[in-house]
Amino acid sequence: MKYFTEPKGCFVIKIPPEWQYKNIEVGHEEVSPFSFQLYENPVGAFQISCYSVEEKPIPSHVSMQNADTPNLEFLKSRMDGGGFNMHLWHAAVEGHLLMAKYIYDTHRASDPKVLEELNKAEAALATLVVLSESKRQLAIDLYKYENFMASLGASYDLKWRALENKSFIEFLVIVANQIDAFLRMAVVLKKQIDNKSNDVDVSLLFQGENDPAVMERKIYSQAKLLGIISEDNYIELERLYKERNKVIHRYIISDFKTLYLYNIALDYEIICEEVRIKLKNVEDIQFKEGVGIYGGKDPYYEPNDSDKKILYSQVNDKHLIKELKRIIGN
Repeated sequence: MKYFTEPKGCFVIKIPPEWQYKNIEVGHEEVSPFSFQLYENPVGAFQISCYSVEEKPIPSHVSMQNADTPNLEFLKSRMDGGGFNMHLWHAAVEGHLLMAKYIYDTHRASDPKVLEELNKAEAALATLVVLSESKRQLAIDLYKYENFMASLGASYDLKWRALENKSFIEFLVIVANQIDAFLRMAVVLKKQIDNKSNDVDVSLLFQGENDPAVMERKIYSQAKLLGIISEDNYIELERLYKERNKVIHRYIISDFKTLYLYNIALDYEIICEEVRIKLKNVEDIQFKEGVGIYGGKDPYYEPNDSDKKILYSQVNDKHLIKELKRIIGN
C-alpha cells in the first residue's frame, strides 16, 4: 500500500496502489473530502474527510480517541437511496472528526468487485493515523520526498519517449532536470552525513508556487563545495548549462545549428550518468555509516512486485495522462 498524507499533515493513511487520488486529477482543491477510486474500471469511490471541531462539531455519541495511534475505532452506518449505496465510518480523534464513505450504484450491491473494494476501504482505515501537531511537518516533508522520487521515476518515461522520437530539445530539458534532481538528492544526503542527522532538507526537493527558488546553478555550487562532484564536473555542467540556454532561449536569434543538438545531448547523457554515480557513492556512505535516509536500508534489496506497483501508481499520479499510464493489477 502507498501513503497518502493530508496536505496540512493532519493524518496519514495507506491506500491500495491501484487507487488513484482524484482531487488533483479532476481539478478539485486539496481539501476534504479526499477522493480515491480504481485507475481502471472503477466500481465506486472512497472518500475521507477530516474536520476540526470548529469546522464540524463532534456528536456526543462519538468517543474521543488519541492521536498518533493506528487501528482507530470507527462507528459504521449506512445511507442508501437515490440509486446509490453509501457505507459510512465516523471517528473522533484529538479534536478532529473523521468521516469516511464508500459510494457505489445500488445495482452493484452484490457485485464481488464492490465487496472487494469495501474490504480495501476497511483495510485502509485500519492504517489511518491522526497526527499530533509536533509530527505533522515531518509527515509533510516525507510525503514531499516520496513525490520527489516518484517525479524522478516519471521523468524516465519522458526521456525515453523523447529519445525514441528524436526530440532532442525535449531530451536536453529532461536530462538537465535529472542531473539537477540527482545533485539535489546528493546534497541532502551529504548534509545528513556531515551533520549525523536524519533531517531531510525538503526545500531542495520541492518548490511550491510561493517557495523561494533554489536554482540549479546554486545546486552545482553546493555539490562542488560539499565534495560531491569534482571541479571538472562543475566546469562541464556550467558549459552545458550555457549551451542549453542557447537552445531554449536563442535558437532562432543566434547562429546555433540543429546539428549541434546531437553532440550536446550526448554530452548531457554522459555527465548525467557520472552524476548518478556520484549520488550512488553518497548513498553507499550512508549505508556504511548508518545515518540518514539510506542508513537503515539494505543496499542489496531487490524491489518486489508490491514495490513496483506502488512506484507505478505514484508515476501515474505524476503524469495524469492516459498514454503514459501504467496498468496496476489488484
